[in-house]
Amino acid sequence: MKTNTINIEKFESKFNENYKFLYDNSDNVAGYKEAVTAFDDFLNTNSDFVKEFVIFRGDAIMSDREAAAFMFTLDDMMW
Repeated sequence: MKTNTINIEKFESKFNENYKFLYDNSDNVAGYKEAVTAFDDFLNTNSDFVKEFVIFRGDAIMSDREAAAFMFTLDDMMW
């Protein structure tokens, strides 16, 4: 997956939107569980991008909601 073409500032903005959407809906969103699982797989193969985002954001991805928001954002930015 080509993550080197993603603008990290735009990614963070969309991540925040997705996180708020998940929060506002108590994580009751289609694809939530799959996104959480997919994050673990993505982390294993694309740890450099995740690390770049964590450093840029200044906060680690610690919760399932953050993991899902990350993957929803990745999907948004790739299409």
